[in-house]
Amino acid sequence: MRVSRAYKTADRRKTRSGSAGRGSNAPMAPRELAYRYLALRDRSEKELRDYFGRKEIPGDVADAVLEEFKNSGYIDDRRFAASYAKSLIERKGLSRYALAMELKRKGVRQDYIDGALDGLFSEGGCDEDGIAVALAQKKAASMRNLPEDKAKRRLTDYLRRRGFSFDTIKKALKALI
Repeated sequence: MRVSRAYKTADRRKTRSGSAGRGSNAPMAPRELAYRYLALRDRSEKELRDYFGRKEIPGDVADAVLEEFKNSGYIDDRRFAASYAKSLIERKGLSRYALAMELKRKGVRQDYIDGALDGLFSEGGCDEDGIAVALAQKKAASMRNLPEDKAKRRLTDYLRRRGFSFDTIKKALKALI
């Protein structure tokens, strides 16, 4: 459910000027906010709850909208965990540990996190060692002119910041040599 940029900009102007066309149907505002927030990307239940808090939506109204969205399938933390983890691997090349921490920060339950990561790393064809090697190769290309010990130290730090264990980092460095 993507919304064009022109529509968002025009609609934002209407909302600010007070002529959004809602009339007296005040309970529609949180639902519309949620639709727009979910149009950008899939969200966890906690993310949407936090968003409602920032928009100062009363708790009972927020709970009702969240329940409606869960029942209709707009919010599904299992689906969110799987798609967000896959996206993070593709964009940032994070380790399994870092992915779990990021999903936990987004408010996803631990059993959903475990299921999503098990699916990605066992059935999805992701290999943590392979991800680390690919990241190390890419980063090493920018460190060609550095002394070997300095380059190794920087690569180790780089991979460590992405959540890889020292064993995985050692394998990645060995694969480069």
